[in-house]
Amino acid sequence: MAKHKEPRADHDWWTLWPTVLNDELAAFARLGITPRTIHKRNGVLILEADWPVQGLSASMLLRIGYSPLHPFFRPAVAAPNANFDRHQNPLTRELCLLTQEAGQWNSNQLVADFIQERLDQLLRTLAARNEGRWDDAAKLEEQVADPLMPYFTGLAEDDSVILFDGQATLPAARHGLMEVVYTGRETWRNPAAFEGVVRQLKDSQGASIGKRFGFPNEPKDAQVITGRWVKFTPSPITDAGELLRLAEEELGRHAVLQPGSVQKLNETKQGPFSITGIAFPDEAEYGSQKNGAGWLFLVTRRGPTGDAETRLILGERAGKNDVFSRLPVARSLLTKKVLVVGCGAIGGFAGLELARAGVGEIEILDFDTVQPGNSLRWPLGRSAWGSAKSIALANFIAANYPWTKAIAVGTKIGAAETDPDRLPGDQKGHVLAPIFDLLRAAHVVVDASASPEVHLALSHYCRRFRVPYVMGYATLGLAGGIVARHVPDSEGCFVCLQEHLKDNQEIPRPRVDDAGIVIPVGCNAPTFTGGGFDLQEISLEIVRTAVGLLSDGTYDPGGWEVAVLTLKGDGGVRMLPHWEGYQCPAHPRCCGATL
Repeated sequence: MAKHKEPRADHDWWTLWPTVLNDELAAFARLGITPRTIHKRNGVLILEADWPVQGLSASMLLRIGYSPLHPFFRPAVAAPNANFDRHQNPLTRELCLLTQEAGQWNSNQLVADFIQERLDQLLRTLAARNEGRWDDAAKLEEQVADPLMPYFTGLAEDDSVILFDGQATLPAARHGLMEVVYTGRETWRNPAAFEGVVRQLKDSQGASIGKRFGFPNEPKDAQVITGRWVKFTPSPITDAGELLRLAEEELGRHAVLQPGSVQKLNETKQGPFSITGIAFPDEAEYGSQKNGAGWLFLVTRRGPTGDAETRLILGERAGKNDVFSRLPVARSLLTKKVLVVGCGAIGGFAGLELARAGVGEIEILDFDTVQPGNSLRWPLGRSAWGSAKSIALANFIAANYPWTKAIAVGTKIGAAETDPDRLPGDQKGHVLAPIFDLLRAAHVVVDASASPEVHLALSHYCRRFRVPYVMGYATLGLAGGIVARHVPDSEGCFVCLQEHLKDNQEIPRPRVDDAGIVIPVGCNAPTFTGGGFDLQEISLEIVRTAVGLLSDGTYDPGGWEVAVLTLKGDGGVRMLPHWEGYQCPAHPRCCGATL
């Protein structure tokens, strides 16, 4: 039997399916259009066509680029001689005939018919906008902003970014100074990469404009650099040097009336490194007006011999409202405090996700250190080996999620001592006072310690201090797990839960795989086997539960008190993660009473 001939990587789609290309060309002919082939090799087909447009005396020149994966992917269509205010990339002149959402392209539609249909809609939309018929335009187009900044994304320096407050308005002045907090962030593809934060805009005399911006924690090696900014709408060009020339040209016009002011700005461009910001009115929200501030940044680096290179740096909106707009529930979490006890395989991911969710303060209590083997199921890798888990996680959160205050607490809860000389020398009060202070201050306590002793003690005192308590653990062999919550007014308590699990009736015991135990070489204690990809099932349910309790009704915590997870079926066969929810009523052997 002959082997099936698989397509090679260098096979063009029109070679694989010649009838598809014939159908495409026939569709153009049906519309009275004769396209010209300007490129056809290595998987790339680009046609050029004079497209008749109703109401116009002359046709519109279009360039039509077929995807190398045609017909699965959408084509690109550019109008190189047209200049539309909207629905056109100002740099490449490509038209926005579809939104960026997936699933809109119909791979069965011929490209000529697609252009005919979508180009007509685009032109009707632009006509409605030009005539002030905004309601008609809104029915024809996607109601999203069309800012200029994103079009420059692919042209910026790799791995560098300058952050600014996206809620700040366009400055009224025409030019000025700016303070930029500079931190190097060397990468393998760009040793000169950096992060900048526009901390304060100023006028040329140094008076502050608008609010000061920044993050609660700045890197220790950060420097403050004084740059300059100028306000004008940049031309749609891709060359950073040319953009800088246009900025200089604009400042030259300002210098006619304000020579001393512009001279102070130009003094900032001396030296080996300088920053020039271009501020311009941009469409930050959908509407008929330019209603926000757009920024482009140019960095000039000068070598020892005086040679200079200017690069475009990506600007990103990074204010609190910018960051949390994708997660509305975060607004109700920014003022909340969570105590995470145990930041191992479950608690580490839970703590990190709580920071991502926007919790304002997280205190992380753990006494253990990160071992290389932990990396298989812990959020951080080699950079944390040998560090205290609580400190490594708190430092990572502080560096990457600046709106969350992370505090490490290196304490082992409940550890007994036999030698008074080993007690801390500065101990002046009761040994439990610091722990009790942490419990009382928390809006929610998350217990991921996987320790029955810690569970019993923390659940007791959380109930006593009327602090919501969320607990979660996995069973041996990662066959299953439990996440439970006990709020101050719960009928049942943690002890009730344990009694129900013993009975295996009201609340079933989660599955256990006794074979899932291992003692790693050099370890003095057994541990269960399994990876973070399974343990995160527990972590994420802990986070969802905690967020529900913290969010003041914005996020539903669920109608259950106990969630039982099953990951393995009979014989240890993997099954899809399956959660069942249960209530935890007062148990007769406990009756919900405290210990």
